[in-house]
Amino acid sequence: MISEFYLNQALIDEIKEEFYDFLLRYTEVDENGEIRNKYLEQIRTIVAEAHSRSLVVSFPDVAKYNFELSKKILENPEEGVYASNLALWDALKKIHEFLDDKQIRSYYVRFKDIGARLKIRELTNARYINSFIQVKAIVVKATKIKELLKRALFRCDVCGIEFSHELHDKFSSPQVCPNLNCNNEDPRKFTLLPKGQEFEEYQELTIQELPEELPPGQLPQSINVVLRGDMAGKIRPGDRVLVFGILKVRPERAIKAGVKPLFQTYIESTYIEKETVTEEQLVLTDEEKRLIEELKKQPDLEEKIFRSIAPSIYGEDEIKKGIAALLFGGVPKVLPDGTKIRDTINILLVGDPGTGKSQILKYVAQLAPRAIYTSGKGASAAGLTAAVVKSEDEWILEAGVLVLADKGLACIDEFDKMSSEDRKALHEAMEQQTISVAKAGIVATLNARTSILAAANPKLGKYDENRSIAENINLPPTIISRFDLIFILKDKPDVEKDKLKARHIMGLHKGDIKAEPPIPPELMKKYILYAKEHVTPKMTDVAAKKIEEFYLMMRNMYSKEGQEEASPIPITARQLEALVRLAEAHAKMLLKEEVDEKDADFAINVVRYSLEQVGRDPESGKIDTGVIYTGVSHTRRSKYHQVIEIIKNLQKEEEYVETGVPLKKIIEVAKELKIDEEFVKEVIKKEMQNGTIFEPRYNHYKFVPL
Repeated sequence: MISEFYLNQALIDEIKEEFYDFLLRYTEVDENGEIRNKYLEQIRTIVAEAHSRSLVVSFPDVAKYNFELSKKILENPEEGVYASNLALWDALKKIHEFLDDKQIRSYYVRFKDIGARLKIRELTNARYINSFIQVKAIVVKATKIKELLKRALFRCDVCGIEFSHELHDKFSSPQVCPNLNCNNEDPRKFTLLPKGQEFEEYQELTIQELPEELPPGQLPQSINVVLRGDMAGKIRPGDRVLVFGILKVRPERAIKAGVKPLFQTYIESTYIEKETVTEEQLVLTDEEKRLIEELKKQPDLEEKIFRSIAPSIYGEDEIKKGIAALLFGGVPKVLPDGTKIRDTINILLVGDPGTGKSQILKYVAQLAPRAIYTSGKGASAAGLTAAVVKSEDEWILEAGVLVLADKGLACIDEFDKMSSEDRKALHEAMEQQTISVAKAGIVATLNARTSILAAANPKLGKYDENRSIAENINLPPTIISRFDLIFILKDKPDVEKDKLKARHIMGLHKGDIKAEPPIPPELMKKYILYAKEHVTPKMTDVAAKKIEEFYLMMRNMYSKEGQEEASPIPITARQLEALVRLAEAHAKMLLKEEVDEKDADFAINVVRYSLEQVGRDPESGKIDTGVIYTGVSHTRRSKYHQVIEIIKNLQKEEEYVETGVPLKKIIEVAKELKIDEEFVKEVIKKEMQNGTIFEPRYNHYKFVPL
């Protein structure tokens, strides 16, 4: 609410009268060809809508009805907004006679489609101050909703009269008594009364530039937005919003002699809406649509898409295929019981130094329509997910990378460098696609429908093929198992491959090889947007059967009659769901309405390639998902149990009952079963840490009695 004392009262009266006329008389033709009073109908029904106290007015309607009125409002934002509210209150009094003045004053006019469309970094231009603007951004912080005193009842201590006094943001006592027979002009002689106070909801948001609009190498800029009335509490961190409002300034500190009079800008919102219009409708031109249709007809479209991903990196075709699928994603599903099945694809790249992991991530981050690149080394759990932070006198909810990248892509380099606490925060985001926060009285669940492309380095510098994936990287199996695809980039000497790679790199440096993508990055970005928004392929019976047959074939690969439980498990239901997502992504990639046999073959080949790289037991050579999910292969697990059984059986012998089984004897028996000495020592060490084995004498072991 705006205090009247510094506004042009004559102009307010003029705008109020004309806007009142607009509200009652503006007409338009509806879909059925009938003429209707658009805003008059809304005023009649607004009181019955308990969730809303706003009359949303599209500003072009005002300009169409009375151009001079629209000009006055645009040139005088403060007077225009205040007078529009007064006109609405008069209309409500006329139509809803049962409403009292206090109830009527809780309704507002909300102007949308008003002002210059700007980016946040353009709001630093002083010429936009005290003007209507509109800006598209992402919400990163939200304060709690507070009650702002907008109207108070005072009593004059001299004459005793009680009167209402309007406030604007900062509290101030009346300067003059409204009683003409009273000469009280001392602010100290007015008493604030507890009765007759009117409040409005007040909330501040911090909005930030959209990740895809951020200029390369620049820090994202942000600005505060003030929400009042029923607009407060409807927007959460992570939401993409379109804000309409007046750009205002407020002093950074108290203004006094000898201090620089510095001010900071903020937006007094007249209307705010969540992003509902799809992005490509805003930016896709007719020419771009024509180019997309031409691409669709090309027989080598699939190959062009793969070659358009990090063209400066030589080879790695299977990895580029997986990343292409990640960019397009599957089809989201909600089951009848409310269970949501994610459509996002997560990929982990593990590789030797110098294999181009970071380069791939940075290229993909620029190629994706919505993407944020970050490094795990400098990111905390709060920075990746969400945090509740202390600001001045209150706690504020702040969105992290995965929330800001909602419906987009998060590229996380140095994924293995995060602390264990930070990694734990990712579990929910990677599977349930949400971030839950419960701290300092703030309990919220934020959307994190984000694909993750992560890169990690091996523990020992280079990837050791004789060790499992869990032994090679500093990540727990619980995180590793949430990736749909894991690829290993190995730097192995190979004369022919090395020769081709060297020629490729030298060609790039000399300029002989341009490494131009077949599809330009900007067009590729629009193509991905178009596919994600307009293409929802359905699984055909043929494709479903092909995927099912592959799943069953893999499940039965090592089973033996009567010994199914003792066999390694080469594939699980998680890979089955990944197969479906990858097949759908491949169909989306080619703008197809159905997932056919070719799409199923693509998914099968990519998953098989990934499993053969990371799911293979280094000891038996068989594919075993236990290597991924538990970090322990079936072979190792079997050996582990064998060592346990050796100790249990030997300690029953009379000579070892009291003293325990000597380590030498355990190693001797284990060697007969082809179990090496180091493994035996490792098992004993782990069991002692777990408290199941103790050492009654030096190098003698026995199990703790139950």
